[in-house]
Amino acid sequence: MSESVSAVEARQKLGEILNRVALLREEIIIERAGKKIARLSPIGDSTIRPKGKLDFRKAAGLGKEVWKDIDVETYLRQERDEWV
Repeated sequence: MSESVSAVEARQKLGEILNRVALLREEIIIERAGKKIARLSPIGDSTIRPKGKLDFRKAAGLGKEVWKDIDVETYLRQERDEWV
């Protein structure tokens, strides 16, 4: 399954998008004015593909969309309360 992003978002998050394509093997569709204009997809035998060890520094920023709708302070308070 591929995800679509706007051209503006692709420009702002190019490094993150390239990491998703190279490391997670995702396909990303880029849209401009609601029209699909480009596709980023992993190369079949990519030389960027990790061999043995993953360099997690290259995955910085992945997963941050999970936190965008969550109030971090409330979440942390709830987690701490469970440990009491």
